[in-house]
Amino acid sequence: MDRHTPMNEWKRLSNGFDVEFRHGIPYRVSDNGIESPVPAARLLEEIVELGKLQVQLGDWESGEQPTEHEARLYVEEQEFARVLERLAQAAAAVFIDRFNKPIDTSDIDWDRLEYLSDFNAALDHCGVDGERIDPDTYRAAYLDTMHRESQRLAQTTEPPMVEPE
Repeated sequence: MDRHTPMNEWKRLSNGFDVEFRHGIPYRVSDNGIESPVPAARLLEEIVELGKLQVQLGDWESGEQPTEHEARLYVEEQEFARVLERLAQAAAAVFIDRFNKPIDTSDIDWDRLEYLSDFNAALDHCGVDGERIDPDTYRAAYLDTMHRESQRLAQTTEPPMVEPE
């Protein structure tokens, strides 16, 4: 499991652009209103270096500021399992933060609801149609990752990295 990637934050690239990460998954890039052209290949190379996931650049659209442009990032479909792994780690952190105990076999509602939610989030992160991927294919690995991460977090003194609700 990789824990070296940015969690929920914006990271600055060398060209002054910013990349938003959600649960360690590159989500969007902003040009911050900088009007210097950047080759898409170089931009993606730096994002991949930061996020350790292969991504594609969506269409550029108007951003939050008048001169800013943003583009959605889509993780390559072959990275779908790694996206689910990162979401499972995040779900484990939320569980530990809420309940102060590791996930166990009696927490079947949590398992079911988190998996369905994160499976759909992974589809969105990868820009993949839900008809193309069977949810049962990834369920066991997701639950194993989430349970192991909750055990690890329960045994450590580090606080889980969660967003306030």
